[in-house]
Amino acid sequence: MSVSKILAKTIDPDLEYEVIGIDLAKNCVSAVLLTTDGEVIGIDRLDYPELEKSAQELSPTIFAMEPCTEMNYLVQKLEA
Repeated sequence: MSVSKILAKTIDPDLEYEVIGIDLAKNCVSAVLLTTDGEVIGIDRLDYPELEKSAQELSPTIFAMEPCTEMNYLVQKLEA
């Protein structure tokens, strides 16, 4: 299986994702998205409102992130 790596500016809601890994920061997140087709998409900076908006448009997806204070708030937003 060949893996293609892509850099993007935002999450494409038209794609299906296996998992979205996010690294939380104060004002933005970095993300790595693994599609069901095996593509790896990297996003350097994505602000929180844009992440929440994109998550509303996605089919159910697994989000992985490190445990921290901000995580609890974000998990509630992403589950909604």
